[in-house]
Amino acid sequence: MNTDEYSIADFLLESIKPSLGVIDPSRIAVIVSNSKYNFSAFGCPEKFANKFMAHNISSYIASKIGNGCLPYNVVAACATGLVSIIKGIELLNRKIVDVVVAGSIETSKTDLIEAAFSKMGVLSHIGRTLPFANNRDGFVIGEGGAVIVMKRADEMIDDNAPKITGYAYGNDASDIVAINSDAKSIKRLISQSLNMAGLKHVDYINAHGTGTTLNDQTELKGICAAFEDTSSIYLNSTKYYTGHLLGATGSVELVLSLMAMKNKEQIPNNYLQDPMPDMIKFSNQSVTEISSILTLNYGFGGHIAALVVNK
Repeated sequence: MNTDEYSIADFLLESIKPSLGVIDPSRIAVIVSNSKYNFSAFGCPEKFANKFMAHNISSYIASKIGNGCLPYNVVAACATGLVSIIKGIELLNRKIVDVVVAGSIETSKTDLIEAAFSKMGVLSHIGRTLPFANNRDGFVIGEGGAVIVMKRADEMIDDNAPKITGYAYGNDASDIVAINSDAKSIKRLISQSLNMAGLKHVDYINAHGTGTTLNDQTELKGICAAFEDTSSIYLNSTKYYTGHLLGATGSVELVLSLMAMKNKEQIPNNYLQDPMPDMIKFSNQSVTEISSILTLNYGFGGHIAALVVNK
């Protein structure tokens, strides 16, 4: 591990400062979460007390924004990033704050974490994450983070800014490390998020797609069950490019999806030479206009999160 969570936090904070504008810090919340600990501080006595605990990233960013800024940390395993954003939406809707900085940062590429996942048999032996491929054999752990700045829609200056129109989060609770193979919980959460958004269809799905045998099989089953017709939906998982960022994966994948929407350019599936059978149910045509996105994440303990964005 060569990455420091606080260096990532500093970089992200600098990049979003123009979006914060001039506002009372007490009307801003920071929900930039870590699902575990800040491992760059592990073994460093001078850093351990004030930088090791997961919640300290939000507190650190809040302190940089100003006195009174509300820090908040969410722990939902690999759904942490997406649930952090959802909790930020709820703070805005309840008018507890006017601006939310939400996302996640994680640097878990350590001997301890890699040994744990290796023991479970979910790390790739070929060193590549191949979501929804027949020859998938697990994932590679990645590191990083992403944040977004959210405001209520009626207070946005840019009418063309993407809007989060639907979300859902829940728990499968059938197994500590796996979603029930009937995929009903995935279908239910997708349906709830689409109902909130008033949609029956989306242009693009950035799926959880870990490249493991069980996840990808169960996830495709749940997605296919949630839509009457998937033939015009483009689906992939960006973990092929990033690896599995664990607690940070949700926010990074959402930002990548938003970039695809903004740039009118889909994220390619060029690696997918031998797709799983259910992938033929989805579009493989080039998409230049993305007006709606569904992004999905699941985590140990049964955490499930779904988010819908409209242009």
